[in-house]
Amino acid sequence: MRILYAFFMGVVVACIGLFFLNVFSDAEPLELVGTGENKGNYGMLITDLQSSQQLYRMDFPVEGLPEGLSATAKVNRFDIGFSSDNIEAVSSSKALWCEWLQVFCVLAGLAMTVLVVMALISFYINVRRGKVFPKKNITWLTWVGVLMILMALGMDISTYIERTLALSLLQDTLWVPAAKVSIHLTRILFGLTIIFMAEVFKIGREIQEEQELTI
Repeated sequence: MRILYAFFMGVVVACIGLFFLNVFSDAEPLELVGTGENKGNYGMLITDLQSSQQLYRMDFPVEGLPEGLSATAKVNRFDIGFSSDNIEAVSSSKALWCEWLQVFCVLAGLAMTVLVVMALISFYINVRRGKVFPKKNITWLTWVGVLMILMALGMDISTYIERTLALSLLQDTLWVPAAKVSIHLTRILFGLTIIFMAEVFKIGREIQEEQELTI
């Protein structure tokens, strides 16, 4: 049972690692906005926008190719930075909601990390005492799964709000993005997997208690 428990804890760590790897793979390196020539004192950067069908159908010529070679490019996803000397021009209730959701996601990620570390330490201590399924570990694992799902949903909602904000600002320009809802089911599946594992541990704990009472 100890080997099985250790295996499941390894799966939990792997799920969290893959979760954050999946998150970071979607993020592009951020550049400073609001500094440099022809830029205002206040800025806002929106990343990973999906191009609209109208924008995607446009061909952009590629310059600097070898002689005799020509090429055109299509825009599928793009990042855009807004800047202004007026802070009200780059701030809105939508931007504020995105900031709060992103703060929540960061805090949820930190809480998940702390809970996993605590669960691993508790597992090591309780195994030495002969207890394979401590109740607090099951509770912590359940919270890890719940936080992972909430974090995934928070990021998806934040992304959608950013897309609608960009759409409202760019609707009269060439760079009109598509405001689509993207739900990363893989991240939610990670959370559900951990919750399921916690339920398995709970059943194992009940069986262990029944055996101890029988003895």
